[in-house]
Amino acid sequence: MDRNNDFSRTRVDSGSEEDGKQGAFADDDSIVSSNVTNDEAQTLTRGGLDRMESDSDENKKAGIMPRDRREWCIVIFALLLIVGAAAGTGVGLGFYFMNKGSNNNTSNTGYPPTTKDDKDNGTGNDDSKSDVSEPEIAPDADDGISTTSLPTDFAGSVEYHMIAQDISELASFVDIADNGNSTAPSPQQRARDWLVFNDKIPENLADEQDEQKQSTNGTDDLVTYSNNLSSIYLDVNTPAYRVAQRFALAVFYFATKGEKWDAGSQWLQPGLNECDYPGIRCEEVTIPSISLAEALQNPDDLPRHSDGTVDTTTERMIVEINLPESNLGGKLPNELMTFPFLKRLGLWSNQIEGQIPVNIARLQNLESLLLDDNNFTGEIAAGIGSLKNLKMLSLGFNPNMGGKIPNGIGNLSNLQALLLPNMSLRGGLPSSMRNLEKLESLELQSNDLRGGLPEWLGFLTNLEKLDLSGNGFNGEIPEALSKLSNLRELELQDNDLGTIPCSAFEKVAILSANCKSSDGTSCDC
Repeated sequence: MDRNNDFSRTRVDSGSEEDGKQGAFADDDSIVSSNVTNDEAQTLTRGGLDRMESDSDENKKAGIMPRDRREWCIVIFALLLIVGAAAGTGVGLGFYFMNKGSNNNTSNTGYPPTTKDDKDNGTGNDDSKSDVSEPEIAPDADDGISTTSLPTDFAGSVEYHMIAQDISELASFVDIADNGNSTAPSPQQRARDWLVFNDKIPENLADEQDEQKQSTNGTDDLVTYSNNLSSIYLDVNTPAYRVAQRFALAVFYFATKGEKWDAGSQWLQPGLNECDYPGIRCEEVTIPSISLAEALQNPDDLPRHSDGTVDTTTERMIVEINLPESNLGGKLPNELMTFPFLKRLGLWSNQIEGQIPVNIARLQNLESLLLDDNNFTGEIAAGIGSLKNLKMLSLGFNPNMGGKIPNGIGNLSNLQALLLPNMSLRGGLPSSMRNLEKLESLELQSNDLRGGLPEWLGFLTNLEKLDLSGNGFNGEIPEALSKLSNLRELELQDNDLGTIPCSAFEKVAILSANCKSSDGTSCDC
């Protein structure tokens, strides 16, 4: 018999030895008296065991009941494991979604901890409103943003506007900057946070503004509202052009390591007009009066600064950025190319790296682009050829900039100085350069330019200085060069060129070339 029957026999034998004091197994409806004889007890017990064995066999076949105490323990243990796993899963999912919601509101924004003084941020909200949160800017298939849910806080409005106007990229506001290292916020995040949390009006100016507003407001509610607004320098009611200007300049500061500038300590002073920063020059300019909040409503219809069909206002707008020899580093951000009134960008003799932004073509009023003596790489941006007002282009002494001179250079009909020495330029001179009729100085020395000198150089009648030394030019020197009546300096040495008559350039004050006299002997040039 199996383990159940052995166990039953043991129980019966034990009962016999104890003089019937132990009750035996019986049917459900019967009771075995302790006074029955052993034979009767065995008969009753065996019948009960037979029925139990039959019931056990049926249960085992059905697979619905455990067979002994050990199996009951296994079943109970399994049930406890299932309940524990379910509870653990529920708790884990709860913490996951709680943390995810918290990260969306705090860690991804890069905002500093919000205090009571920071809650308003120029939106007109009172202190009972919630803290500044991440703006709801959902990706869209066309422009990367959604116009179905507009932000109401100042931080979100700044973000939304910069993305909608292609001033900044959506990714620059997400914590994927610095190769995913969220502990190093991007320059765009830092600029946004500075505008929202740090750019406050100084107390003395704020008090003056509050006094003026209190004298015109008739209720305590309006006074409280004006006090809230007075703490922040810009808000959603500021003209959109002005907000973009201050934001872009802050991005430029952070992107080029402004903390290490020689004049960096005087930048980003709270409440100080950006036009008063060292190296910045502004002019009073008429711009559309459309506010930042209004610009969010129709981002695709923001009027241009030259649009005369909309209401306007006068603001000080940046026309020059001059920070030469100021220990600038990092890279030029795309935001720097969004100053519509910029005429001069002078950043020579710094340690700026990377490529010149391709959207430099936006600076349509630019007249001087001076980026020489830095650590720029790549090729000359093709967009430079669309800067029709450009008069001076200086990119020299960036030895890691190479490639060919772009054909678009020939479109710069107002160009007076093209200074590209000590680079890694290769190829020949593009024929489009013959259109540079106003060119006065052409400096291309110490490159890897090759080929013959074209005859059209003689068409540049305003040319005063021509330096092509230290290249790989070959062939004869065009006779047309001798007809350049304004030429005062000619440098052709260290090439594979022929000789020129000593008498051909008598009016040239500085002449460095292979020269020969009329009798064929060499002469000192």
